[in-house]
Amino acid sequence: VSINSLGGPVRRECADVRAKMTQILTFLFLSVCFCATTSQSPVLLGTLSVMQHRTSGILYAINEKTFFIQNFEYDGFGDAVYFYVYTSGQAVNRNGGGIIVNWSSTRATIPNRRFGLGGPSENMTVSLTNGPPNAANLNISNIQTVTIWCQQFRVFFARLDLPTNVNIPPLSPVTTDAPVVPFCIQLHNDLQVFWTHNDSHISIRQCGCISEDQYMAFGISGNDTKTYMVGADVVVTWIDSDGPKAVDYYLTGRQQCRGGEGVCPDTLLAGGTGTQDIAMISGSTMNEMRCVEYERLLNTGDSSDRPYLVNNQTQFVAWAYGPRATEEGLRDLAFFHTEYPRNGDNFQINFAQGSRCDEPLQCVQEMVCPWEGVNISAMEPTMFLVKIGLSGGSRGYQGITGLSGWGIAYYINDTLIPVLKLRRNVTYTFIVEAGNDPSDGPKYHPFYITDSIDGGILLDTPEDRVRKNEQVFAGYNLETNEPTAAGRYCAHEETTESGPVALDCDSSLQDYLDTLDVSCQGDESDAAVLTWTPDGNTPDVVYYQCANHLHLGWRIEVVNGTDIGMANNTDTGMGNNTNTGMGNVTNVNITNITNMDGGALTTTSHLTMWLILAVSSIPVIIVMTF
Repeated sequence: VSINSLGGPVRRECADVRAKMTQILTFLFLSVCFCATTSQSPVLLGTLSVMQHRTSGILYAINEKTFFIQNFEYDGFGDAVYFYVYTSGQAVNRNGGGIIVNWSSTRATIPNRRFGLGGPSENMTVSLTNGPPNAANLNISNIQTVTIWCQQFRVFFARLDLPTNVNIPPLSPVTTDAPVVPFCIQLHNDLQVFWTHNDSHISIRQCGCISEDQYMAFGISGNDTKTYMVGADVVVTWIDSDGPKAVDYYLTGRQQCRGGEGVCPDTLLAGGTGTQDIAMISGSTMNEMRCVEYERLLNTGDSSDRPYLVNNQTQFVAWAYGPRATEEGLRDLAFFHTEYPRNGDNFQINFAQGSRCDEPLQCVQEMVCPWEGVNISAMEPTMFLVKIGLSGGSRGYQGITGLSGWGIAYYINDTLIPVLKLRRNVTYTFIVEAGNDPSDGPKYHPFYITDSIDGGILLDTPEDRVRKNEQVFAGYNLETNEPTAAGRYCAHEETTESGPVALDCDSSLQDYLDTLDVSCQGDESDAAVLTWTPDGNTPDVVYYQCANHLHLGWRIEVVNGTDIGMANNTDTGMGNNTNTGMGNVTNVNITNITNMDGGALTTTSHLTMWLILAVSSIPVIIVMTF
C-alpha cells in the first residue's frame, strides 16, 4: 500500500543536525528538513526489519533516485557495512549478488558509529546517484529488496522487500525553495503536535512530557463550534517497554469504557462497528520527552472517525494527557486526563495552512510527593459517610495507592481514600451518596466491598470474571449482577474554574481539601445504606470500590478483637458513639459531622440526623430535620 507521509516539497540531502545542545537536537529531529525541493511527496515503502546490530528505520522514496530513511538506528559495531539492494529477478543472497549503493557522495560504507539507540534517531538520505555506476543507472521502481549488509561476515543487519505497483515520484527539476518543516501547535507547556499531509493522508506526531505510565491524546473535537470531549475522535499514544503505541479512540461519554460506551478504543465500541484506522510509524524517547508518529486517511469512512479537512477550513480539536491503566488485564485503557483544555479554552487548527512552534518542549521531571494516607480506626458501633470527589492528582489517589486513577475517588467521612481499620464480628454501616443514576455514567458510583484492588465489576466481561475470580462481600448481588448501594450524588468539587490549588509539595492534604466544596443532587432521603459485618472468613485486606469505575476506592484492613490499635486512631469526625437504649442504634454527634449540604452542622444550621436502627436485621433510616 502506498502511503504518503511527510507531505510537501522536500530537500534532497539532509542538513547536519548533530548539534551538541540537546534542545537543538530535539527540535531539528522533530522538524525534518531538506536542502532542495521537488514537486512530489515521498512515498512510504515500509520498515526495515531488524536482523542484526539493532538496525532499523522507515524507508521512503523521495523520487526514483532518492531513498529517505526516517529514524535510522544502528549500533555501529559492524565492519564494511553497506546499503545493499537487489533488483527485480535477482536472488536475495547474503553471500552477494546485489548492488552496493554508496551511503553518501563521499563514502561507500555506513559509518562505524551509533545511530540513535539512546540518543535521537537520525533521518538519512541515500541517493542512487552517489554511485557506483551500476547503482546510478538504477531506478527505485526496479529494486525489489533493500538491505543493510555486512560484507565482511556476509550477513544482513536489516531487510525490506519493497511493495510492488508503487507510484514512485519522478525525478523533478531541483528548485531552491525555503526549507519545509511539519506544521506544529503548542497545546500545553508539556504537549506539542506536528503534522504534514497530502491529498489522501495525514501524518501526525504527538510529543509530550509524559512518563511510561501516561498517555497523550489528540484529535478532532466532538463539537464543530468548540473544543469538546464527548463525540471527539482522538488517537491515544504512549511508549512503554513494548515500544510506541497509537490507538484509535472515540469518546461517547466521559466515563470509563463500559459496554462499548465512554472513553473507548474504536475496537471496543458498542455494536462492534469501530475499527483501528491508525498506522503506526515510529516512536522516540529523549530525556523526559516521548514522541509518537502515526498516519491515517483524511477520511477513513469509519462512523467513529471524524474527517481531517485540508481545504483551508478551521477545525476545533481536542487534546489531553493523563494516567494509563498499566495493571494486568486492563488493556492499556486511558484513564481520566491530568491536563486538558480548561475554562472553556478552545483550540482551532487550519490543517492546510498550519502554524509553527517557536522552540521544542522543555521537559522537567516532576517531583512526586504523595500525601500521607489517612487511617480511620472504627469504634463499635460506627457509621461511615461515603461521597465522591476529586482525586488530588499525583499527590492524591495515584501517589497514595500507586495505581492509575480516574481523576475522582471516594471520600469517607470527608477524607480522601482513607484506609479503614475494622474489626471482625462488628457491624458497620455505610451511608452512600456517590450517584445512583446508571444513565449518567460519570456520576454513577455504586459502592461495594470486594477483594479486588481494581473494582469496576460492572465493566467486566465474562472472561474478566473468570480471570479475576473476584470475591464480593457487600454491595453487589452476584445473582442479579446489580449493585445494591447506590445513593444520591454528593461530590467534593473545585471551588474555582481554574482548578484546585495547593498541589505543590509544600502543601498538605488538608490544604487541598480546603479548596473543595461539597455539592449534592437529590433529596437527603435518597442516600443508600449498606451494612456489613466482617467475620472469620473475611480476608485481612479487602477493598471498598466503585462497581462502575476502576480505581476509585482503597483498602480495608480487618483485624480480630482489640488488635485494631485504638490508641493511634485518626479522628473520624464522628463524635462519641453511645447506646440510647433503642437497640442497635448509632447516635451521631451532630456537632462533629458534615451535613448533607456539605457544611458543618451547628445548632443554628439546617440539621439532619441520621439514625440507623436494626429491626429484625433490616436497617431502617430515620431522617430528622429541624
